[in-house]
Amino acid sequence: MAHTLTVDFSRPIRLFPLAKCILLPHATVPLHIFEPRYRAMTRDALDTDGLIAMATFAGDGYREDYEGNPAIREHVCVGYLAHHERLPDGRYNILLQGVARARIQEEIEPHEDGYRRAVLRPTEEGVMEIDLESQRQQLEQMLGDEDLQQLACIRNVSNWLTPDLPTPVAVDLAWQAASRDHEQRYEILQEPCVFKRFARLARHLEQTRKTLALARRMGPCMSETGLPLN
Repeated sequence: MAHTLTVDFSRPIRLFPLAKCILLPHATVPLHIFEPRYRAMTRDALDTDGLIAMATFAGDGYREDYEGNPAIREHVCVGYLAHHERLPDGRYNILLQGVARARIQEEIEPHEDGYRRAVLRPTEEGVMEIDLESQRQQLEQMLGDEDLQQLACIRNVSNWLTPDLPTPVAVDLAWQAASRDHEQRYEILQEPCVFKRFARLARHLEQTRKTLALARRMGPCMSETGLPLN
């Protein structure tokens, strides 16, 4: 799951802002590209380094200036075009894989085809795997919990948790799978410290576990995704 691509942060990187789509490093998101400027962005990425930074709009004001350059939030995820399908009419279906946390340092003039670009700087704080031994053990225990295993997303992350998967990668994959909350995901994206991301994940999974345990005692009133059935 981890991607070893090295990002050249000395060069501007393409920006792809969306309203409510937060990509975390190491996770993937499928996207349908149909606007002319973003078709050009995809073509240029495929012809060069394959990099596109997923950004998110700041508030709802983007609706009034969508064709221009509405405000975006400063933290982004640099992604790599892991797969693409070009459709006959020029649209694309792509799979973007998160590579690195970054922050917009300076947005430059849009490309001549209309898509936005910015100079970014990486924000991830480096940490050695040996320093995450305790967090790794806790994560394995949590993901193996009987109640949490009711959720398909948790079972998937548990299956990905092989010995060669770094713990920071596992934490981000767990967040991408376990949370559908837009604001919560953005907070995780902007957090550079894996220890803090893990602590929040542990609290989130514990709360989810308590909810599922209660539901189990009450009977089959929740779906596999944790949604109420009545």
